[in-house]
Amino acid sequence: MRESRFAAYVDAARNGKNALWRILLSVVIIAVVWFAGSFAFVYAAAVFILVREGIWPGSFGSVFQLITTTDITSDRIWPFAMLLSITPLWLAVWLVVKLIHRRPLRGVLGIAGRLCWPDFARSALVTLVVGSVIGPIALFIDPTIVRGNASLSDWLAMAPLLLVILFLQVSAEEVVFRGYLHQALAARFATPIIWLAVPTLLFTVMHWQGQAALAMNLASLFIILGFSLSMSCLLMASGNLAAAMGAHFANNIGAVMLFSNQPDLGSAALFMGRSIFDRNWTVPQAIMLGLYGVLVIAVTQVLLLHRASPVRLRSLS
Repeated sequence: MRESRFAAYVDAARNGKNALWRILLSVVIIAVVWFAGSFAFVYAAAVFILVREGIWPGSFGSVFQLITTTDITSDRIWPFAMLLSITPLWLAVWLVVKLIHRRPLRGVLGIAGRLCWPDFARSALVTLVVGSVIGPIALFIDPTIVRGNASLSDWLAMAPLLLVILFLQVSAEEVVFRGYLHQALAARFATPIIWLAVPTLLFTVMHWQGQAALAMNLASLFIILGFSLSMSCLLMASGNLAAAMGAHFANNIGAVMLFSNQPDLGSAALFMGRSIFDRNWTVPQAIMLGLYGVLVIAVTQVLLLHRASPVRLRSLS
């Protein structure tokens, strides 16, 4: 049944023009739109900060002469700008699917041409609950935890907007890496070595943490790799992006709004852990954190996909 759902999902790509050169051109267009959009949001954040401080940039090029990268990333607006910088991927996929592949965007969402919202809700809820129940294990690895920079009232005030932005961010990533790339490549190549491995590796490398110690960077990439494969499993099982979006959404709620180890997200997170860039992390700690992350992913997958699970995805029931 899993193969038939995914096969039907892949068939949607065969309804358009799917030559290899179209896929390669589309990847280039997606990258260009993404980088241009990301720069636009970072630039807008810099201008906003300057204007708020009563400084009016005299020209386009003067903005980054008047403000440093540290000033931008340490400001409370930065988490919003950083997350919004991912959202141009929606526009990019719409452009390439419509103009290059000559097929509708709805085919990328799922077999029925739309998202299965019950799967989204169930996947998000299960991911949040599993993370909350198993999460305390991480405190045995490193008990460092402090309150974030935002007061509780400020955090509650910005939570609704941040939730909307998080949905836009994770759905944009899913529509590219699990949606467009899996679908277009699987319609062209039968082997998972290409249609599964290429998007998974791209998604993993995108989360490279060059400032972190090697062991922590590898542990982080190991978790991201497992997470990416788990999102692909949800897509293959359901033939719909909703479950992957839901799990990704819940994961980022936990990693951005509830508990973060990214210093530049301190203004958005309720609690902060020891920075991933801390050079005092030990190799055993990195290994244990990597295994902990995979444990959370594995438990979530079993609950969402196993036939005997009471919280199995609605579309599989």
